[in-house]
Amino acid sequence: MTVSEQCPQCGGTDSTLRARQAYEGDPPAVEVAPPAAPPVTEIATAEPRWNPATRTVALIVGGYLAVALVAVLVADATGVGVGAVLAGVPLPGLGFWVVLHLARGRDPLPAANAEQVSFHKVIWTRRMQVWEHAWFCSACRVAFWPAGALKPTFPASPAVPPHEFPLMVATMADRAYAQA
Repeated sequence: MTVSEQCPQCGGTDSTLRARQAYEGDPPAVEVAPPAAPPVTEIATAEPRWNPATRTVALIVGGYLAVALVAVLVADATGVGVGAVLAGVPLPGLGFWVVLHLARGRDPLPAANAEQVSFHKVIWTRRMQVWEHAWFCSACRVAFWPAGALKPTFPASPAVPPHEFPLMVATMADRAYAQA
């Protein structure tokens, strides 16, 4: 025998189900969908990453060096003095080395660290626990939490309209599991 809670809006018990049962039912009550899972984020690594501006500068300097190399080869083939052409090559070569050195020495671009990923998972777990205790009235199409659903001292909630359900889950999770 399934125990049903009384809907705070219509007072009925015949059409109340746990939110999970209502969501997984046929037809599903999408109004009481579970909280979205935390985003899958990349953990920051110690590998240096290329800044897009630095990459552009490196490509321009590299292109200049390629043109200088072609100029040296053409000058050598035509008999023009290579010394005059080579005089301009060391400066961009040095500039290219400095740009590469600075680009590789930068800190990684911001990404999630293990603590942030763990924090998001804890928040999601708390919200899932609150969602598991929610009830849904299929007659009124409202969600609610009976008295003592989350803890013995937790009061009953009023009828929650579907558009407020995700916010109510988040708020109740924050309040139910807040540090005293």
